[in-house]
Amino acid sequence: MKQNLEKGVHDKIKMRYMPGLDGLRAIAVLGIIIYHLNRKWLTGGFIGVDTFFVISGYLITSLLLREYEEKGIINLKQFWIRRIKRLLPAVVALLITVGIATLLFEPQQIIRVKHDIIAALFYVSNWWYIAKDVNYFEQFSFMPLKHLWSLAIEEQFYLFFPFVLVILLLTIKKYRNVTLIFWIVSLASLLEMVIISQPNVGYSRVYFGTDTRLQTLLLGVILAFVWPPFKLKANPPQRLRRAIDGIGIGSLLILIILFFTVNDDSDWIYNGGFYLISLVTLFVIASVVHPSTMIAKFLGHPLLVYIGKRSYSLYLWHFAVISFLHIHFVDGQLPIYVYVLDILLTVVFAELSYRYIETPFRREGLSAFSFDRLRKPKFIRTIVTIIAVIPLLLIFMGAFDRFGKDEIANKANSFNTSTADKYLVKMMPGENIKLNGQTSKSENKDKVYTNISPLLIGDSVMVDIGEEFKSQVPKATIDGKVGRHLQEALIVANNYTNYNKPSNQVVLELGTNGDFTQDELDQLISKFGKAKIYLVNTRVPRSWQDNVNKQLSDAAKRHKNVVLVDWYKRSAGHTEYFASDGVHLEHSGVQALSDEILKNMTKK
Repeated sequence: MKQNLEKGVHDKIKMRYMPGLDGLRAIAVLGIIIYHLNRKWLTGGFIGVDTFFVISGYLITSLLLREYEEKGIINLKQFWIRRIKRLLPAVVALLITVGIATLLFEPQQIIRVKHDIIAALFYVSNWWYIAKDVNYFEQFSFMPLKHLWSLAIEEQFYLFFPFVLVILLLTIKKYRNVTLIFWIVSLASLLEMVIISQPNVGYSRVYFGTDTRLQTLLLGVILAFVWPPFKLKANPPQRLRRAIDGIGIGSLLILIILFFTVNDDSDWIYNGGFYLISLVTLFVIASVVHPSTMIAKFLGHPLLVYIGKRSYSLYLWHFAVISFLHIHFVDGQLPIYVYVLDILLTVVFAELSYRYIETPFRREGLSAFSFDRLRKPKFIRTIVTIIAVIPLLLIFMGAFDRFGKDEIANKANSFNTSTADKYLVKMMPGENIKLNGQTSKSENKDKVYTNISPLLIGDSVMVDIGEEFKSQVPKATIDGKVGRHLQEALIVANNYTNYNKPSNQVVLELGTNGDFTQDELDQLISKFGKAKIYLVNTRVPRSWQDNVNKQLSDAAKRHKNVVLVDWYKRSAGHTEYFASDGVHLEHSGVQALSDEILKNMTKK
């Protein structure tokens, strides 16, 4: 070790450029973008984030180890300055743009966006979304900065990891022992994810948590110790080169297959899946950073390199663009031109960001600004920045809060008549009177069903229709909760064991939030004995939709006391029924679903 250090002091070790890594970045960012455009096109595209994590862990550690072996010490101040110059300017530009765009186009969302901007500016977005219990995979609301959770984790890693690395190198010194410590910590991170993840409940805590996602970053760190790029021989033995290529190509194929086959609702990815996927990525990285491999040349194709160099820019801007455009359409039912516009605007913003923000600041830092009119590009950049920062400061000060409200904090998470009936003022039969004095005419406007007293159990869609249905069926018992899975309904059903007679009617609206098995569905049905059960199928632009609807249809055929309420068929072609998420209902959809349920319940 001492000899290596002494040699490093005198012989400067240079980090060569590795185009293959840019190619791998390109694949990762394209996977993420396609997934966010339409998750059905690439169900596992979200694992591109983990590819970035592994690459970041590997590159940062390689740079720090190179400096340590070259100089015998790591200049932490300079490291952090380089990171700030590389990452912060583009993020600030994004935050300013999103803030102004929200004021112009979605002012009712300004409070939520303001909170997200503040969290992003301090790189704590991931913990902010954990506190707000945001589900990354459910894009049911306007959150143009939600993707910054991953950058928050990386920045937190960049802040603390170098310090820890320096301490370990100075105290333990032996690379082998330092590597072992990082491996143990990565396993601890994996174990924590496995322990605290709860199937069918939501994975916000484990998905966004720095502690639970540390496993992926540390695998990249470990690879840097085992396979440092600055020590790899340019001309290894042919047999070794072929072996490296074979492992790399095989691993890349597996990674691409995973992009197409992994689902975001799969429990296994939280029970070691992310770790295994990252291990596959390690083998790809080990191959592409070697100077002599075929896979390095393949992934070093100019087009892939071009995209890879702009991967940070593309990642920053794509989600904001998609959020602003898709909110005006129904998810899963978007015209093709919207996707084309998504791509064009993302490329334009990313290129502008890369050329005029990221590159100048990376090279010059604060010198990229100037009040000297003769230095025209710098002068223009300075004036534009000053003007753009003003509305952002006003947003922070709450000057525009009157335009909106934080819907995440204030939205209804449940509808339960056991509570609502205590406070509900019963409306008169007939037309539904609205607070603005207008009346809304539903298909059953003149019908109030006082002769039936059904039980309705469901998820967020049930929450949507709760008030409408209760106004038409005053004696209905409704238990709806946002995010509820069928598996949770098995427990909820124990509260309604008295609804088990042939004279009872039970409506089950579940399947919005995830899949279930035939046995689980049959178990739920059995809890209501001989009651007449109505299963409402689903329309949700997610991978589980078709299987959920098949399970419900098959159950209706198997059980004599079960009827299928075909909401999927009723809602076909009616984009006006849905909010932009393609799941939750506008007032016309609320009326239509209530009507469809009542039509089936009142059939003679």
